Amino acid sequence: MAYWIRQRQVLWIIAVMFLYAAPSLAANPDCPAAPVLDYNRLLSFIKETTPEGPLVLLHDCQGQFDQQLNRENIAYLNGNRGLLEQIQTSLAAQSLQWKLAGSSKRLLVVTEKRAEYADLFETYCRTAVTFVLRQTEWSNPYCCITTMREPVRLPDTAADKGITAYIVHDIADEYIEEYLFFTQEKSESKIKIKLSNRVFTGKIGSYSSKMTIGQNSTVEFAREPYTLWQNSAKNPINVLVAPVEETLHIGLRPATESAIRETIAQLQPKSLEEVRQVVDGWMQVEEAMVGGLVAQLMPQLLAHLPAAGLDQELAASLAERDTLEQYRYLRQGIRVVNGLGVKPAVALYTSEPQLFKTLISRPEMAVNSLSR
Repeated sequence: MAYWIRQRQVLWIIAVMFLYAAPSLAANPDCPAAPVLDYNRLLSFIKETTPEGPLVLLHDCQGQFDQQLNRENIAYLNGNRGLLEQIQTSLAAQSLQWKLAGSSKRLLVVTEKRAEYADLFETYCRTAVTFVLRQTEWSNPYCCITTMREPVRLPDTAADKGITAYIVHDIADEYIEEYLFFTQEKSESKIKIKLSNRVFTGKIGSYSSKMTIGQNSTVEFAREPYTLWQNSAKNPINVLVAPVEETLHIGLRPATESAIRETIAQLQPKSLEEVRQVVDGWMQVEEAMVGGLVAQLMPQLLAHLPAAGLDQELAASLAERDTLEQYRYLRQGIRVVNGLGVKPAVALYTSEPQLFKTLISRPEMAVNSLSR
């Protein structure tokens, strides 16, 4: 069976710590250096209200099934007597039969058409990523950071060959089901109904892995060779956090995957729901680690921005997450990373994610018992 691990704003760590300063992204020939960044102009673009452009299809997962949305669709059909009567009349039927003919999950985006904003935000992203790589002493995971101005064919290379960061204006998930209605007497006559559930996710960043469990509970992971960063949000700070947060998720991913693999080997889950609980549990731990690092790194990065109030917006952004289950350990993560420091916290999570999990799930444990 397969289970997709998909992360928001901002969905991990490299196995080996690199003990030299990470190279600047501007050195990449595919990502040329840009002019000195005008932060005031950048912030004005982020705060600007723009009409939504047309959605373009980025990825289509045929056969993907969502049980909750399926129940909602069936409830909608059962409650729409007018539609059912219209189908019944069209088929000249006394009674109707139906079946689910297919389902799919689609990733949609709004591309960015404003050239000036694209250039400004790309420059900021490269600056932010280079800062994170230097603070964590990680190698550069990206082959390019680029604005999606037109629909593209997503890369299908291995993630270890380099990840492409696509900057888009907005991100939406769409779930589609197709139903066939027919009669027992005239099964060759059918009417197809397509139901679409489209939601703008509000996730400012996205990075995915696919986990496959084979025979003998062997666990394999495949990481996507791309990540999506959204350049629009109600709170501007979330846009500025996106490249920092997603880079942290990408860097921490191998350690989280290793912890998931070990936990599954120990627990031997018997159902997909039990597997999901293991994955969700470790995602909460990773979010705590990322949140703790963001709380330490962003104030340093924002100190270089000539704009007041961004530190308060960062605090508000972190507070907004307290009500969400995936951030249940966020405050503990901030406490632990603050106590350890950025590099020791990263080293701890890389080598002993279970110990980090213990620290955030047991507040009574003193962080200063671990050497800085």
